[in-house]
Amino acid sequence: MINRFIDPALMHMFVYLSEEGSFTGAAERMNLTQQAVSAQMKRLEELTGRTLVKRSHHKVELTHDGDALLIAARQVVDLSDRLRRQFSTMPLEGVVRLGFNPGIAPSLLFPLMSELRRSHPRLEVRCQTAPSEQLVARLQSGNLDIVLGAQRAGDLRGEVLRKERLVWVGDVDNLVRQDAPIPLVMLPAPAFIREHIFDILSKAGLHWTVHTECDDATTMRAAILAGWGISLFNEETIADEPGFPQHADTDKLPDPGHIEFFLNFATGNQNASIDSMVTILRSTLRFP
Repeated sequence: MINRFIDPALMHMFVYLSEEGSFTGAAERMNLTQQAVSAQMKRLEELTGRTLVKRSHHKVELTHDGDALLIAARQVVDLSDRLRRQFSTMPLEGVVRLGFNPGIAPSLLFPLMSELRRSHPRLEVRCQTAPSEQLVARLQSGNLDIVLGAQRAGDLRGEVLRKERLVWVGDVDNLVRQDAPIPLVMLPAPAFIREHIFDILSKAGLHWTVHTECDDATTMRAAILAGWGISLFNEETIADEPGFPQHADTDKLPDPGHIEFFLNFATGNQNASIDSMVTILRSTLRFP
């Protein structure tokens, strides 16, 4: 039983530690020494009376109790962020360049844009949409301030905000046959989802061919609806399309797993506008 007050700073540390996966990464993010973060973690475990992490030489993993505490810790962090924004002394001005992956559903972008408009109506946002590989390159070259990208599970391109299930889409019943390669509708290379499809089909011993390449999701949808092939979409992007041919469970194809949406931003020229947008992205897009 927890019968003592837990400093919210410890909850912030715990969230950072879970996201970075190491004491070194959490220390860098908090501008503290590794020893200081380790001491904070020890204090948190003493307060809760539970073992929250499993330590190894290279990484830190949460225990079952740690996973349970992480849910509450994220709520504390998000509430703190919202209060800070609500009672900030003045709205921000300036320009922030935001790049996001086209796989992010409009239903998720709407609350983000609404919160930005409400909190900082004078802040100008320059949005770019492109595959994550291109967005990260633009961030590294100084042409973007913030990237909201997508990656395969386990890739380390940034801070993971949310995970979404992948779903096979298309006329699976008629197009997936033993006597012919599976026709695929794909984004052009480089695209991580393309390599992911190749990998899971090959590991399942299935033969495939790239029948159609499309530059955007709208064209992909048209090709799939026309019966040209199958592909993978994240579940949120087709949640409002009940007529779109989707197969969450099929014994003809392997389990596609899930996709991760990550946050990355420029730290060298970081300012209050970037800080505020990063905070809003975390609070509006992160899974509770």
